[in-house]
Amino acid sequence: MASQPEYILAGVVMKQLLAGEQTAGAFSLFENSSTGPSSTPIHVHANDDETLYVLEGEMRAIIAGKEHSVRSGESVFLPRGVAHQLMNVSGSATRYLLFCTPSGFEGFLAEGGRLRIAGEEVRAPSSEDVARMKAAAPRFGISLLAAW
Repeated sequence: MASQPEYILAGVVMKQLLAGEQTAGAFSLFENSSTGPSSTPIHVHANDDETLYVLEGEMRAIIAGKEHSVRSGESVFLPRGVAHQLMNVSGSATRYLLFCTPSGFEGFLAEGGRLRIAGEEVRAPSSEDVARMKAAAPRFGISLLAAW
């Protein structure tokens, strides 16, 4: 099996565990980690659903304007067509699985994020990181609804 690439997107390390080419397009799976505060912009996926399962720590999910705390051992479903935002506001490290159905999010991650350099410390997104994400989002059916 090929090595699993790690990307950085929105201050989160995203290790690609399975891509669409490995699941006949059914899904993609990522192991994500955040060592401190991180946040996605409020956004909507037109083409895929997401399910988040927290392995360690705590995440906050805002789905259709309603806030949910998701702790270790808990999960939350983020349906396509519904605005949502994911945040680590705990100040502690968190690790979670992100399951995307069908696959395709890995294409956005490759274009909108960037490959992580071994040992690289993750920081808040730079203006270049934000511009790359904004440019890639429409090509993958993702609408960013709030300024970052």
